[in-house]
Amino acid sequence: MESEKHWTQYDSALAFEASSDWPRAVEKWRECVNKTLGQTEECRAQCEVASQYLPEHQEVSVEGMFEKAAALSLSLLSCQQSCVAQVATRAGRISAQEDFLPTLLEHLHIAQFKAGDLRGAVQTLRTLLLFYPSDKDSLSNLELYTETLGGDTGLQGTQPLQDIAQYVSRSLLEKKLLFFGKENLNFDFTDPDLWTPEEVVPEQLRDAWRAEKELLNEKLKEEENVLEMDDSGFYAGGPVRQVGVTIAMDDHTLNGTNRVVLDGVLDQKECDTVLRLATAAASAGDGYRGRRSPHTPHEKFEGLTVLRAVKLTQDGMVNQSDAKLLLEMGDTVRTLLSSYFRSPSDLYFSYTHLVCRSAITGNQKGRLDLSHPVHVDNCLLEPETRQCWREPPALTHRDLSAVLYLNDDFEGGELFFTDRDAKTVTARVKPTCGRLVGFSSGPVNPHGVTAVTAGRRCALALWFTKEKHHRDMEREEAEALWAADGMTVKKEGEVKEEGEGGAAARARSGRSGGQASRSPGRGVVTGGKDEL
Repeated sequence: MESEKHWTQYDSALAFEASSDWPRAVEKWRECVNKTLGQTEECRAQCEVASQYLPEHQEVSVEGMFEKAAALSLSLLSCQQSCVAQVATRAGRISAQEDFLPTLLEHLHIAQFKAGDLRGAVQTLRTLLLFYPSDKDSLSNLELYTETLGGDTGLQGTQPLQDIAQYVSRSLLEKKLLFFGKENLNFDFTDPDLWTPEEVVPEQLRDAWRAEKELLNEKLKEEENVLEMDDSGFYAGGPVRQVGVTIAMDDHTLNGTNRVVLDGVLDQKECDTVLRLATAAASAGDGYRGRRSPHTPHEKFEGLTVLRAVKLTQDGMVNQSDAKLLLEMGDTVRTLLSSYFRSPSDLYFSYTHLVCRSAITGNQKGRLDLSHPVHVDNCLLEPETRQCWREPPALTHRDLSAVLYLNDDFEGGELFFTDRDAKTVTARVKPTCGRLVGFSSGPVNPHGVTAVTAGRRCALALWFTKEKHHRDMEREEAEALWAADGMTVKKEGEVKEEGEGGAAARARSGRSGGQASRSPGRGVVTGGKDEL
């Protein structure tokens, strides 16, 4: 656990950065840098106390006492150099994050600048230049800060962080010895750093060293290209069969893969009906009770599940027709997206949630955070490495995501897509009544929501899965309850046929009220479900 503390700080720093809390981000990035250095030193100490292999145990035979002593010393240095990769590898991962320490300094420098600490940003930038002395962006930023501070004489004497300056100096000396051993003693050494300057490498080894670097760069480019491929099995461009529904934006206009915006899914009357339902029931609907958003302190968050809506209907708190429309809207969305994305298999509801976000009055001035930070629905996005880890706590079974908007009488609240860096915005979608956004839930579609700075934004968020055992049992319970009510009405009078998608059709499905009664009271949302 001690060895993972720098990753804990790393995750905390990213969270504060995503919410634009720059002072806290500075604090956490600084702690992360210090913890990383400390963990590196601990790893190096372990190399000193651990047994190092003598030359006779290596594949290459070394003769002579001095040669063996040199090889043993080089083995120790190689172990200590490898600590860079060990510390930069998160538990459960098979590869290290490249340029880990310089990356931390880059984050710290940006956070300091955003927080208004230009002196700190200058010091961190000078430290970063120890790794990449000729980096044009860093030099340009340093010139900008110097101009901003008006050539402050105190700024001119700003020195890089001393512990990192010593780290770089020691590392370069060790690399020189290791490359010497590689050239003259056939010692095997793989440099763990990308920032190593060419002059450290002996001239005889430089051609091979450059070739290795070129292969690494090509491999990284290939990996990026592979990462951008969507393996969801969906293929955008299928037919839209509902009358009145039009394709407003497709992959081309949204600059992505398996993305679509459909207009006309609901008319204004239907939007008003669901908004009325949200007003009547959302604050008491599933446990939030009008509390502040889990994503930002500047917004109030309310939600309603389909099961809770049906139960509120039974209690007489909402109209039957309103709750019924909420159920039918989900069926409509599934039909449209299954056709457009040419789903290779059946789509099951994974979760359905009527969500309203409201700006808190008087708490919006100078706001820079997001209503929902950038994320991917079925994996854990790591912007620095452009990786997305399909592992818990991510909801890995989600395959297709959708948002059906109900209104536009608010400020902000736009859905936006980004590149895997979580910074480069590739497309924006402005909410309006009846507009449906659908996209595959995987790593090709990172997305977030801009701050709602005035008014109340309401939308129906839905997720679908191809795995039947991950289907939404609460929705099935809601359908069973609705069917049971329909059977009761039938005993009292005639049942009006409502078409294939209506309540009567669900009554014919064979689900009974007895099944529903075995799991009462399931309506409270747990963490990780309200993502859009």
